[in-house]
Amino acid sequence: MKKAVGAGILVGASLLILGATIQLSQWGKPLPPRFHLLMARDRDQDGVSDEWAYQAGEGERVIFRDEDGDGRADRFLFFLGGELKWEVTRPAPILWRPGRAVSAPARHLVLCLDGVPFEIMAALWREGHFREFLPPERVISTFPADSDLALSVLLHAPPSPGYENRYFDRRTNRVSGGVRVTLRQDLPYHHRLDYAFPGVLRGPAYLFPEKAFFDDLARLRARFRASSKRVFIAHLSTTDVLFHVRSPERVRPLLLAVEQVVRELLLESRGALRITLLSDHGNTLSVVQRIALEEALRAAGYRVEERLRDARSVVIPGYGLIGAVALYARPEIVGDVCRIAQAVPGVDFCVFREWEGEMPVVIIEGQRGRARLRFDPMREAFRYEVMWGDPLQLLPLWEELRREGKADPDGFIPQAVLFEATVGHLYPDVVRRLYEAMGRRQVENPADLLLSLQDGYYFGSRRFDWFVRLRSTHGSATQRSSVGFVMSTDVRFARPLSASEVLPANGIVIQGR
Repeated sequence: MKKAVGAGILVGASLLILGATIQLSQWGKPLPPRFHLLMARDRDQDGVSDEWAYQAGEGERVIFRDEDGDGRADRFLFFLGGELKWEVTRPAPILWRPGRAVSAPARHLVLCLDGVPFEIMAALWREGHFREFLPPERVISTFPADSDLALSVLLHAPPSPGYENRYFDRRTNRVSGGVRVTLRQDLPYHHRLDYAFPGVLRGPAYLFPEKAFFDDLARLRARFRASSKRVFIAHLSTTDVLFHVRSPERVRPLLLAVEQVVRELLLESRGALRITLLSDHGNTLSVVQRIALEEALRAAGYRVEERLRDARSVVIPGYGLIGAVALYARPEIVGDVCRIAQAVPGVDFCVFREWEGEMPVVIIEGQRGRARLRFDPMREAFRYEVMWGDPLQLLPLWEELRREGKADPDGFIPQAVLFEATVGHLYPDVVRRLYEAMGRRQVENPADLLLSLQDGYYFGSRRFDWFVRLRSTHGSATQRSSVGFVMSTDVRFARPLSASEVLPANGIVIQGR
């Protein structure tokens, strides 16, 4: 009898394993490409391709033509069996600039490709891909440059509890969230989305990133086709997973599967669908290593724990493996914790707040110096006051703007001027981003101290270290980490955008979706 029961259990377990293996083999199968490039032609002999012909299926052929020379295909011709079945000429692009309203289309797909850097998408466009779109423009993310915070700002959602799914709850004085929050996907910005990858698959995605990506893309396509919503907002989170665990050379070809899907949807609408592609932040695209932050704090006599018990307690609710760190501590020790943290190899600088009356003053301190950021809300202007050194490498730029007459006599410079001047800086739009991180309520439980790490370093849950070999990350204030992209089938952008500008610039006003 026991042998029979044992055999039954063995057979049952074998069947379960077999079933799981079959399920895994079928999960996330690559989407067969429908469009195959036949020819790229330079019709006006100016050295730039302006016509692309694609085989689109059995007897089907599609020709895209750029007739006004702006790089975007503005005329579509669809052939079946050699006979022209339909053609459409798309309207001239809309030029967006600050203060200009953009009209809403009949239908609009907004697709966030999590973590895709501007430089990757710009290179693909230059190579002739995504030519249904106008050239990509840069989007400057939040600080920290991480998805929960960046998507909250992009989608104009209420603040999330913390910077990541695991966070410190000040009311209960304990670390909360984690896997539970990941599985539920019930943060405020999730309610702005019409599609997001199921939370239960977020963990397996790091073990089988390509399968997860194709599954994510197929789910998105099916969900969009089944929807009748005029504005459909989707988040493809697995693109960020790919950059975390695969080399850029392996990720680039996979992004062309996105090109196939958006082309298919655009042709199904006969060019009537507006599509906006964007990303919430960039990626460092560099091999990374963990910083020894906890060890340094313990060596200095502090306890890293999940509650603030006394003046020796520091809470670090690290979760994802990213290039920024949120710390919580009693006010009287924040300066000392910053001094210890900035000396840890891989830490670029730390940021914390002091108060002058009701106005916060943001302090930046690192191995290269110490400075203050002050904000004048009436002028929408900032002042960078260096106490020693130059922690943000801004002094030469600040002096140049002063010489050009763009600074007020008291040293304040308008944010609009700073944005334009620092978009290409080592730390893009850094003054506003750091001030908003410390001087405004970006999350419900703001940190007492934030660290920005150098490219090549990260911090987060040690559990993830066990099964993820990290190849790239984001979160810090640096250029590569912070710069995503936006591109549209209909809208040309006059300049780079901040995260909060992206949807309004594409004609979308969210009112309690």
